[in-house]
Amino acid sequence: MDYGYQVLRHVVQQVFGNLGAAARITLPLVVIPAAIIFLTNPELVEQSMQPADPFAPAPELVFPAINGWGLAIGLIAAVVGWMWAAVSWHRFVLLEEYPNGVLPKWHGAQIGNYFGNSLLVLLILFGAILVMAIAVGMIIAVVQSIALGVILGVGLAIGVSWVAVRIGLILPAAAIGERLGVGESWRATAQVSGQLLLPVIVLALVFGLINQAVTVAFGPTLLAAAVGIAIYWIQLLMNLALMTTLYGNLIQGRQLN
Repeated sequence: MDYGYQVLRHVVQQVFGNLGAAARITLPLVVIPAAIIFLTNPELVEQSMQPADPFAPAPELVFPAINGWGLAIGLIAAVVGWMWAAVSWHRFVLLEEYPNGVLPKWHGAQIGNYFGNSLLVLLILFGAILVMAIAVGMIIAVVQSIALGVILGVGLAIGVSWVAVRIGLILPAAAIGERLGVGESWRATAQVSGQLLLPVIVLALVFGLINQAVTVAFGPTLLAAAVGIAIYWIQLLMNLALMTTLYGNLIQGRQLN
């Protein structure tokens, strides 16, 4: 059986087989920052949900009043919440650490290391994007084809996601207090690097289509915003589960279901 399919199936089983625990571990940490931003800056949300009229004259550019402190607190809470949720999920799967309160246990050292490793991953991805974007731009300049530009743009996005998966095993390692370098993560995924394209492409395609369907079905409404948060939460879990699955299998030697 193809390794990529096995990984994808395991990721789906890991998330939907533990959805109740996942909600207790991560959902409050996703909802609370969103609530802070909404309650302190409702104008931003309301403006983002205004339907666009293609036949209306171009309006004057008016920026809504922003509660700077509320927005800053909400964004900081979002970053901290994401790190806290990610570490808690990795520990739940890899260490069987179950939640026993309204919020999961706070692991300050691991969350700090996770944040540092996340910045390292982002820095490497920025470099990868820069190199690939230059190559794509040179090709488009020579060929001058819009269709080819779209194809290469999609390929760029997939390539960046693939690189993130290849080096991303340092994240679950940090969550459980283990040390793993970027090079070690890259080497651990080398033998299955081609097969990892399947889960990367499928997850991106599925959630891209779902988000488009929600936009078409509900339009710019509060219901669409609520559904969007739920989809974002599931997507967050799936991406975390992908990293957890690969770490468990390739680093710890666990079998895939």
